[in-house]
Amino acid sequence: MSASVYAVFFSPTGSSRTMAHELADTLSRELSLPRAQDRDWTFPEGRAASLGIAAGDVLVFAFPVYAGRIPVLLHEPLSRLKGQGASVVPLAVYGNRHYDDALLEAVDTMLAQKFAVPAAGAFVAEHSYTRKVGTGRPDAADMAALSNFGRDTARIIARGGSAAAAVPGKRPYKALPPPADIRPHTSESCTRCGLCVSVCPMRIINENNPAEVAQGCLRCCACVKICPEQAKFFDDPQTNRIIGMLEGTCLARREPEVFFAG
Repeated sequence: MSASVYAVFFSPTGSSRTMAHELADTLSRELSLPRAQDRDWTFPEGRAASLGIAAGDVLVFAFPVYAGRIPVLLHEPLSRLKGQGASVVPLAVYGNRHYDDALLEAVDTMLAQKFAVPAAGAFVAEHSYTRKVGTGRPDAADMAALSNFGRDTARIIARGGSAAAAVPGKRPYKALPPPADIRPHTSESCTRCGLCVSVCPMRIINENNPAEVAQGCLRCCACVKICPEQAKFFDDPQTNRIIGMLEGTCLARREPEVFFAG
């Protein structure tokens, strides 16, 4: 069986998906390898699906940074990946604050699963909590940088080697905040169109009454962003405090950061 390029992503609001596609397409062209079917881990059925990896395969693993870490619900599907020496390129997508230890955690995880990690990158997307931070990103400049990153990564993969990309971060990783049962509110403008139900990665929004949201919300804000009536919203002290911090200190543009094996 010939080697392939895979795009593996968790992407409630679409940014990680967009970037995974661009990087995987570039690697496919530059390495003359076919693109395999996407592995979308956004929804439970995708996260439960198996993925067989061969030694010559190349994976792009794109994920949003949550509280400076990999989203916790990805730990289980990641633990089932068996690298067998295949190459993986982790892509941390963050909302213009910082990616903290997320990229290091991704590299460490992939090395533990017996992948080669020739390169890794941190790219900015519009923050899920507020459109004022990282507004309109990824933009054309980000996508161009992603294409350049793909071409440089392909050259490293083509020449072989076992060194891993060195990325910033600290061990032990940044402590996660304690779990909080925070759920979106729904205003009277809700028309029960069901769009919020369709994008919820936890499948906890009641399809018959979208105002009912069960416990387990990630605050990914997919439901907020997709609602055409702006009927879904968060209004709690913790989320409002974070939004205030972001809008007060994180408006200056941050640029992509990329890292390669030596």
